[in-house]
Amino acid sequence: MAQRIQGITDEQASGVVKDMFEGATRLLGRTANLFRILAHSPYLARWFLPLVASVRQPHAGAISAPRLRNLAVLKTSTLNGCKYCTTHNLMHGQLLGLTQAEFEALQGDYRSSPLFDEREKAVLAWAEAMTLNTAPRDQAAWGAMRRHFTDAEIVEISLITGMFNMINRLNDSFWTELEPEEVNRRQKNAVGVSAVAIEEYVRGVCTGEDPARGRRDGAAVAAPAPAARSRVS
Repeated sequence: MAQRIQGITDEQASGVVKDMFEGATRLLGRTANLFRILAHSPYLARWFLPLVASVRQPHAGAISAPRLRNLAVLKTSTLNGCKYCTTHNLMHGQLLGLTQAEFEALQGDYRSSPLFDEREKAVLAWAEAMTLNTAPRDQAAWGAMRRHFTDAEIVEISLITGMFNMINRLNDSFWTELEPEEVNRRQKNAVGVSAVAIEEYVRGVCTGEDPARGRRDGAAVAAPAPAARSRVS
């Protein structure tokens, strides 16, 4: 199936879109096709990028273990049947040490698997409950999270689970095409990205200055005009 909205190419990108693509390369290792689609609304997409990087990357501000967040994403994406996100995050998980046996086990009876400890099983159960929307009444899954994690860790694991439920639905709804494997292998170039790098990107968005190029970028892409409002006298 052809992608429903064609993404903006590197050759077409300018101004805000070009800056966002360069930010994606720095923070995520490459510009994925989803960001090329979202770039049709660059003034929204440019803020989504640092959120994804902060929650997903190992050392970009989150305090929870990167492996746990990756397990949550993979459980969410496999439950939703999102091939696009599953492929991306399996590669990312492998960079963090995930094995093929663990990937297969998390899709099945992970509760009895010797490959996961109790903390990991709690994360998988919570991601499952959130994805199936049973979390509001699943006291067992919630109780396990409370036993094993701090409030901050629960927030981060829940945030990445909720975020990828949204991302799964975006990709499935747009029929987002999977990039070549070589492109997605570039994720390894950004595994070590820091919170400082994300702050620099956000500072550039706020000031109009790209820290990688040391320049201020004027209104190369015009801000969308506000929708007209009718006045009733």
